[in-house]
Amino acid sequence: CGSRRRMAGLAWKWPRTRLPVGASALGVFVLCWLYVFPVYRLPDEKEIVQGVLLQQGKAWRRNQTAVALFRKLLEECCDPGQLFAMTKMNSPMGKNLWFDGEFLYSVTIDNATYSLFPQATPFQLPLKKCSVVGNGGILKKSGCGKQIDQADFVMRCNLPPLSSEYSKDVGSKTQLVTANPSIIQKR
Repeated sequence: CGSRRRMAGLAWKWPRTRLPVGASALGVFVLCWLYVFPVYRLPDEKEIVQGVLLQQGKAWRRNQTAVALFRKLLEECCDPGQLFAMTKMNSPMGKNLWFDGEFLYSVTIDNATYSLFPQATPFQLPLKKCSVVGNGGILKKSGCGKQIDQADFVMRCNLPPLSSEYSKDVGSKTQLVTANPSIIQKR
């Protein structure tokens, strides 16, 4: 009888939780994990730009062995010179394009989309210096426009704006623009 009173007293001091024991244990585990391995803080835009500008002064060397291996792997899997860019030659009207990473969505090439494609691949080899430019805003106030435009080939991603207000930072020269089919439909 005394043990029942003690148990009743303990139940009053520590009320029952509605969570199952496993959920409580999981919660404790997550809190311990976060204490031991704190969450990594992503750098903000200014920190990334400063890091890039600091590294520009350092010498960079091309790893010829890695370049040769990468080219060999590309040639074994596909024909990048002809299939990297969508052209009128390799993407006829009526072809179904599947969205990258979203297997449930596709778009069929119609007259409007087909007219955006170049006749043949835009690559004129050899290319000594290339620039690949995104439109995420990281180049804002960087002053990299002249350096980007000095490249032999400039590839831009996701139909970026190229108005004069941005040219100082992102340049204006463009040989190839990449775009997800959903962006083509929206713009």
